Amino acid sequence: MTRVRRAVDRHYGLTQVAIALLAVELYELLRYALRPNWPLAVRHAHDVLRWERAAHIAWEAPLQRIFLGSPFVVRALDVFYFAGHFAVTAVFLVWLYRRSRPAYRRFRNAFLATTALAFVVQWRFPTAPPRVADVGLVDTLRRFSGLDIGSPGSGGLSDPVAAMPSLHAGWALGVGIGLVLYARNPFWKALGAVYPAAVILTTIVTGNHFLLDAVGGMAVLAAGFLVTKPVVNLGLRRGVEQSGSSPGS
Repeated sequence: MTRVRRAVDRHYGLTQVAIALLAVELYELLRYALRPNWPLAVRHAHDVLRWERAAHIAWEAPLQRIFLGSPFVVRALDVFYFAGHFAVTAVFLVWLYRRSRPAYRRFRNAFLATTALAFVVQWRFPTAPPRVADVGLVDTLRRFSGLDIGSPGSGGLSDPVAAMPSLHAGWALGVGIGLVLYARNPFWKALGAVYPAAVILTTIVTGNHFLLDAVGGMAVLAAGFLVTKPVVNLGLRRGVEQSGSSPGS
């Protein structure tokens, strides 16, 4: 056991990358194991839209129409939604690891908890993305990029009825908070302030999420930080105790 711990300590950075990759892979495997209940998911999507209309925040269709006249911009947003967001999140965690180990551990734990909580919600409340829920939104990935990332009758690589909550929005908020708190350059702090809004706009324009999905994702992130706070505090206390009891302290 001691030998394993020493090996982990020597390669701590690689260990953290492995943990993150395994967590994402487990999440995707669990989603893939769920069989989409399309009728229920579409009904839930219409419920979300009805709640938005009651709150006067059903802005998805007007926002998408503004961008559909610029195919180049929409294609760029498609690429960002499909791959860029995950790359940015990975780069952020690597940067935060180098900036502050305690901050990295706190954000890593919160992101993992957020992902787990989101999976539970997606399992119990399957929700179709608006692009396939017959609510008047275009599937821009199919129209402009020829990609089908999950629609009725297609063989998706994961559960396609997991729009609520939006992990894109939740993770983006986490990245934004991290940049605002720990970046030293004012440019990166400003970028952190606008990044979550840019991601949410992308999810709406591409037809993948309702605004309330994004709100749900941000709420799940807040819950992720709350449930992992005791774990972080315990780790900090143990670190202080070990430091205080070490020879020469």
